[in-house]
Amino acid sequence: MARANQRGKLNPGATALVLLVIVALVGVVLWQSGIMPFHLRSDGIYGSGEKSQPCGESSTAIARPKLYLPAPDKKLRNHTGVKRVIDGDTLEMADGARVRLIGIDCPELGKDKVEPDSHAFKATMYLFTLLEADPQVRLEYDKERKDKYERTLAYVYLPDGRMLNELMLEQGWADTMTIEPNTKYAAKFAALRDEAKRRARGIWGAA
Repeated sequence: MARANQRGKLNPGATALVLLVIVALVGVVLWQSGIMPFHLRSDGIYGSGEKSQPCGESSTAIARPKLYLPAPDKKLRNHTGVKRVIDGDTLEMADGARVRLIGIDCPELGKDKVEPDSHAFKATMYLFTLLEADPQVRLEYDKERKDKYERTLAYVYLPDGRMLNELMLEQGWADTMTIEPNTKYAAKFAALRDEAKRRARGIWGAA
């Protein structure tokens, strides 16, 4: 009888494995359903809550525009030309280098298709309009110059002195994303984000 009872019980290792599988399955279901407030972006960064619309799912989706900018009329000292806007927090420079705006995170833009009314596209277009008149910028660095994807990490300034990182937060088109050791303006960025939330701007506005 004792042997029969032992055969009917799972050993501790098997029990732990079953529990682990159940927890993993529940996590996948919550993540896919959008209940969890984050998701992993294609560039390896945890993005904000809005997910990209899968290609072909909506009839309003359009091909993702390249958003190229013209060369500046007059090159300014210590400034670099911007070739195009990749998304709300990433630029491609005239020399081909990619610049990631430090301390902010915009909704992820679809790889091939975009929704014109999505927060991701509106954030991208807002950045594009800021650069369109004079597409050249001055870069300020923090503790690290590059991320693991070889993108330049920078605080990016327009010719008139305004910082793009701040403008994206002020108008509510970005959330904060603080990654050590690049935290020079973290407190200021958090205050700008909180004010945009209070005023329901951009991604913080009513759906």
